[in-house]
Amino acid sequence: MKKLVLIVSIFFLYNIPGIAQDTNTFTIPDSLKNKTFDEIEKLSYQYYRDTLKYEIYSNTFLAKAKLKNDSLALAKGYQLVSYNNSKNFPVRLTNLDSSIAFSKNLNHKRFPTISYSIKGGIYKEIGNYDKALDNYLAALKYANASNNKNFYYLTKHNIGSLKEDIGEFEEAAAIFKEVINYEEKNNIGGVGHLVTILHLADSYRKLEYRDSATFYNTKGIQESLKDSLDLYPLFVLHEGINLFYKKQYQGSLDSIDKALPFIEKYKPRVEESLVNAYIYLARLYKEFGENEKHLKYLLKIDQSYERSGFVSIEMREGYELLIDHYKSIDDKNKQLYYIDKLFRIDSILDTNYKNLSKKIVQEYDTPKLLEEKQNLIKVLEEKEKKTSVKFITAVIFAIILIIVVAVIYIKNVRYRKRFKELMYTPTLDTTAPKEVIDKHPATPEAIGISEEIVNSVLEGLQKFEDKQEYLLANITTGELAKKLQTNSKYLSKIINTYKKKSFSVYINELRIDYVIEKLKRESKFRLYTIKAISREIGFNTTEAFSKSFYKKTGIYPSYFIKQLEKGK
Repeated sequence: MKKLVLIVSIFFLYNIPGIAQDTNTFTIPDSLKNKTFDEIEKLSYQYYRDTLKYEIYSNTFLAKAKLKNDSLALAKGYQLVSYNNSKNFPVRLTNLDSSIAFSKNLNHKRFPTISYSIKGGIYKEIGNYDKALDNYLAALKYANASNNKNFYYLTKHNIGSLKEDIGEFEEAAAIFKEVINYEEKNNIGGVGHLVTILHLADSYRKLEYRDSATFYNTKGIQESLKDSLDLYPLFVLHEGINLFYKKQYQGSLDSIDKALPFIEKYKPRVEESLVNAYIYLARLYKEFGENEKHLKYLLKIDQSYERSGFVSIEMREGYELLIDHYKSIDDKNKQLYYIDKLFRIDSILDTNYKNLSKKIVQEYDTPKLLEEKQNLIKVLEEKEKKTSVKFITAVIFAIILIIVVAVIYIKNVRYRKRFKELMYTPTLDTTAPKEVIDKHPATPEAIGISEEIVNSVLEGLQKFEDKQEYLLANITTGELAKKLQTNSKYLSKIINTYKKKSFSVYINELRIDYVIEKLKRESKFRLYTIKAISREIGFNTTEAFSKSFYKKTGIYPSYFIKQLEKGK
């Protein structure tokens, strides 16, 4: 099993390029017809770097599995062929879905855990972090159910890497440390173990635990020289970056220069490491006063983006440095060009991280960039205007930008006003007299329900509110009607008539009133994620909670919490 974790980790590290074949028309080579499934699987692992051989072995495995109609073999076969086309994500995901379908009920040690893990890795690679997390959690569940500790901790590593990506470095570091402790206790080494050490060292660097980062980078350098030379340059690079923050600039430069040729050799598979190397080389040469080399490596960051389409939070810094460089030499055209590129990268990052990371959005200094862009355009237009058409265009564009800024300003004023109203207007004051419900907006006869039933339901609703049963998830009119000994049609009519709102709005507003008061009172509750808060008060999705909160209050919960924290 230890060897298996190593193999799986290798697959996560390396993409296997190739052209997928239709296994329905695939002909099993004569030399493989009498091979067992175990023999073919072993060959596929042995030749995973050899595209053509791996493709033949994986397709052979699946073809034989189809002939025998063996569920476990089919699950393995579809998982193996999922690597035959590394960048055809829909095909890979379809193969993995088939693997999961055949193995879901087998109660097997490895399946469908491995297929869920790989699916999570694919979704992470394409920037769909919600689905990546969903699949990692499914893998965790199946690994736990089958008591497969190795896969359990492998999946915890993957979840840790997601948390690192979205800026939750403390939580990520804790997970990586837990995984490393398990691996060392069980004598598990190799590539997978080294990758976890690499992530832990990087998390410590980002937390500014410089000495801890050095400890694990050094450990990784020593172990990679024995177990995986492919990872050696990454540890050297990470320690070079760490030395930059220790202000050991020459040592930092020596380390990054040493790692760079090996990292460039493996692009685009290590594009993030390559971009980081360029960023810190640019920063180092700026410290050394070598402006030409400073600019050279900044432009390499832009070349990386144009070549691969890869973006990262760190890449933003590279473009900010490019903008600052051209600002220092008063090249407004280049400033504007790279500001536009930075907006494009921000847009991609916002899409990739919008559901999992507040930090990224908070780090975008969008208003400042808009103002700088506006000023640059004005200067350029005034400088270069030759006709009235150009002048009018500049004025129109400036007006649009002013309107955008004005709209943002007005929205912020409105948000602040609504926040103050929420702070000084009680929502769920239990000491105040109970709300007197107008029981006669329409006679019971007018809505076709007897007065006795109306009074009984209203009393039941009051108890429902007092006991805060509206916090339960998935409340339906049918369930509540049954509890109140009536039917859903009567219940809906009574709520519409006497509460002046639909059933769903009635439930959601009770929840919003409750959460507003709880957020005001309990500072600890404000530390929860929006997703956790929404689940705590009965909403199934973060989006539903945010929409209901905005509809009721005119602001979003994230803004409300942020303002509460500012005023504490």
